[in-house]
Amino acid sequence: MIGVSDDHKNASRIKAMDIDEVLLDTEDRMTKSAADFDAYLKTVRSGQASIEAIEHVHIEVAAYGGEPTPLKNLAVIAKADARMLTVKPFDAKTIKDIEKGFSIANLGLTINNDGKIIRVSFPPMSEENRKRQVKQIKDRLEQHKVTIRNIRHEGQKGLKSLEKAAGISEDDLKKAEHNVNDLTKQYENHLEAAFEKKSKEVMTV
Repeated sequence: MIGVSDDHKNASRIKAMDIDEVLLDTEDRMTKSAADFDAYLKTVRSGQASIEAIEHVHIEVAAYGGEPTPLKNLAVIAKADARMLTVKPFDAKTIKDIEKGFSIANLGLTINNDGKIIRVSFPPMSEENRKRQVKQIKDRLEQHKVTIRNIRHEGQKGLKSLEKAAGISEDDLKKAEHNVNDLTKQYENHLEAAFEKKSKEVMTV
């Protein structure tokens, strides 16, 4: 049998994408990156009470095997006022575990447990802390923008590989490249808008 080169073997294992598949893959990955940034912003503290800031705190409940469980799966979280949330456990026996979970999370919040309900107060943030928070958000923004640009580069590279594919014209490729650039601008604008909104929220006294 005639030997087959490694390059040929590798090429035969790669499923070539068509233009639509490249565009769908590019958009899907950009969507996930934007969603990740949005999810991060929900956890960022501001001076305002925010359910999203605590609902994912992991609580270890000994009676349930000690497995870390998101707070939202253990209690009803409600907004009492602009700076306070209430946490009412589904099972009253878990209230001490929830209180301990807040202590371990060290979110800088004031926790008051009356035996039935936990009240979570969001203390006003100093201007210095607000500015530090915005800087951290800005750093995360830049990381996600780099991710979006890398996805664009990989999408353009995928289209480049289709130049000699049968049935794909030069005009088709140019149109697809424009689409990738449009997607990049769309998601970069989304990231910037989300950053501006959260920064304004953080800096508002």
